Amino acid sequence: MIKKYLSLFILFVTYACATVQSPTGGEKDDKAPILYESDPKDQSINFQDTEIRLFFNEWMKVEQINKELIITPREDIKYESTLKKQELIIQLEEPLKDSTTYTFNFRKALKDITEGNLWENPVIAFSTGDFLDSLKIEGSIINLMNQEPSKSFVVGLYSASTDTANLRQGKPVYFTTTDETGNFKMQNLKAGKYLLYAFKDGNDNLINDSNSEPFGFHPDTLNLLDSIPKLSISSYNRNEDTLNLKKYSPVGKDFIVQYNKGLSEYNIINPNQPNKHIYANDVEKSQYLKIYKENFPLLKYETDSIQLLIQVQDSITKSRLDTVYYRIRESRITNEDIKITNTPNGKITSGNQEFTFATSKPVFQINYDSIQLRIDTIPIKTFTPEEIAINFNRKQIRLNTIINEAEINSLIDSLKSNASTIQNSLDSIQNDSDSSPTLNDRNNNKKLTDSIPKLKGNTRKAIQKRDNKLPNESDKTAVSNVPRGNTSPDMNSYTLNLYMGQSAFVGIESDSSSSSKTNLTFKQPSDFGIIKGAIKGLESDFIIELLTDKYQVKDTIINKNNYQFNYVSPGSYRIRIIEDQNQNQKWDAGNPLDLRPAENIYYLNEVITVKANWEVIDKNFDFNVDKPVNDSEEN
Repeated sequence: MIKKYLSLFILFVTYACATVQSPTGGEKDDKAPILYESDPKDQSINFQDTEIRLFFNEWMKVEQINKELIITPREDIKYESTLKKQELIIQLEEPLKDSTTYTFNFRKALKDITEGNLWENPVIAFSTGDFLDSLKIEGSIINLMNQEPSKSFVVGLYSASTDTANLRQGKPVYFTTTDETGNFKMQNLKAGKYLLYAFKDGNDNLINDSNSEPFGFHPDTLNLLDSIPKLSISSYNRNEDTLNLKKYSPVGKDFIVQYNKGLSEYNIINPNQPNKHIYANDVEKSQYLKIYKENFPLLKYETDSIQLLIQVQDSITKSRLDTVYYRIRESRITNEDIKITNTPNGKITSGNQEFTFATSKPVFQINYDSIQLRIDTIPIKTFTPEEIAINFNRKQIRLNTIINEAEINSLIDSLKSNASTIQNSLDSIQNDSDSSPTLNDRNNNKKLTDSIPKLKGNTRKAIQKRDNKLPNESDKTAVSNVPRGNTSPDMNSYTLNLYMGQSAFVGIESDSSSSSKTNLTFKQPSDFGIIKGAIKGLESDFIIELLTDKYQVKDTIINKNNYQFNYVSPGSYRIRIIEDQNQNQKWDAGNPLDLRPAENIYYLNEVITVKANWEVIDKNFDFNVDKPVNDSEEN
């Protein structure tokens, strides 16, 4: 019996000792792995082997080494990698080039197996000859438009002696990538002349696609004979591809002309009728022009064609002229009616006004009587053709007029003072609507309607359509729509508005816009702030832009050395200066292929806080010193 229990005890102890249990406690490993030794050693010379070995202080794991490992100078170096616990072995298929300094940058390929801590400073450099190149370049890449770091950008050095050495055609001799803060460093470089480009490489082909990938460049050839100061490169998006016509053909009942990039302007000419406007719609980021068949009402389907000349220009002012042969085919497809796609902001200041509307297709006709300035439903002004401008493609309409706050308030006061009399008259008309009015009634009603004031300087009568008339003796339909009973309006709620009546805009396809109304209110200075400053020592033309703290443009001032932004809503803002060297009142990008730099942009190095009824002063840029000066003060 004792032997039996002894055997069970031994079995239990043996089982307990063999059971694997999770360790308890212990500190988390947050230390980066350390490279104990390597062959070749970092910064060594005369390496002639085809096998590279790295030995670490702990077990490692390797991830995407074919993507992460950057070998410079860039060559088509083929290799196989093997990881054995603490050791990484790279087997080269062919010997390296003689008398050359190589840099192996492993970036994020190697990390420890426990916590995934990255190997810090994952670079080794060595030479296959007697001499180790020692030059270096470092700097930062910053997005020009929002000052954010350009993370994970390729930064490349290209041989200046090669014609195709640029970010669009060739590939860099040396390259690296920017870190999370936009910084980069290339070292162990060979002396020589180089071009430096930086770009986002979305498809990892070391070629910049200007249509979708932002880029930056140094505007001068770098003559590396010694290490140079840190570089600061700005990056931005700009499609600089050559503007090309891709195709043209009938689509549905219309005719489509397609380009390889967006258009900023276009002009379509019929040589047989050169003065006649050809109506077209730019769609899908303006890469397509849709030419309407209504331009050519006598053109027969399928059989007839018309020669058209199309002159186009892109956003970087590249232009081209093409000849196309326009023809159409019969189709049941119809286009949507014209729509008002953008209405103006209803916040206005007393004085000169510019209201901008946008439409979904070109405007064929404007019905001026349908565009009115109103107080509630009472027209006080209609617009004349002289007050309305339309842009080149007839899709943007600008109304220019003067609206004086004191005058509007006077009109509203007049309406309030006559409100009781008008309402009593309307009630009287309502009660007597089934009987014929007397001559005396007609005269009284005429006096009442004449008492409603109009804006001074109005050169047209109020619209005469029935749905917009004031109730009077000649319009019983309008009178019958007046509500019965106690209907006195709240005279404190009169609303100034810009009214676009039904069919204010008529499209080329005889389609009409729907009515719309934009309520207008005068800004009160006490609800807003003011920002003042000065521009000193800048010799070229310039543009001052007020930005939100998210870099959205809120206001613009051109060439004012002592500038002032009025009616600034409370919030956080930035200010920047665009050096407008070609005086076209917009920022122009550079050209990386001929190293023409973009126009300079300078930022005030602070976020400005604006409060209601406050002035923020002395937001100055002084170009007489090395850096802009900010003497900030708030009153």
